[in-house]
Amino acid sequence: MKRVGWSFAAALAGLAVLSAPEARGQDASFGCKVLLCAAASAPSWSGIPYCVPVMQTLFSQLAHGVAWPTCAQGNAGSLGYEPYMPCPVGMTAMQSGTGDSQNLVPSANGGLCADTSKPQESCTGSGGDASCQTTYPTVLRQVRSEPNYVDISTANGTQRFYFSLGGY
Repeated sequence: MKRVGWSFAAALAGLAVLSAPEARGQDASFGCKVLLCAAASAPSWSGIPYCVPVMQTLFSQLAHGVAWPTCAQGNAGSLGYEPYMPCPVGMTAMQSGTGDSQNLVPSANGGLCADTSKPQESCTGSGGDASCQTTYPTVLRQVRSEPNYVDISTANGTQRFYFSLGGY
């Protein structure tokens, strides 16, 4: 088992000890099992046989409107949704505003990335009838395959756990 796997096993055992004098790892509350599995990395929860049914149950419950489970020994934030990957460095997340597609407004969950350091002037008409608009080079944002998330507080700070409820 990899070092992280041993860390997971040790954390699960430690949680069981905190829960009850004669408790075993599999006796931990569902919410605590979820937090331990969600926080696993190298391998992630999907590489830990113990975690697969726990997380599949979680995803099914969340998809049917059940809230994220609680764990007295852990701390997780509320569910969030982030449909896109971050924009490339130097670009800003935007969405189309009212009017044509060049009327962009900043939006954390917008589907476009704009390079606001390279404004371009686009004019139509001539003379007194001319109408100009500032535009920016844009690219579509990459869609995130796991758009749902929850923030989990750990000893090393806050870790964002991404997942998908598709198929549940």
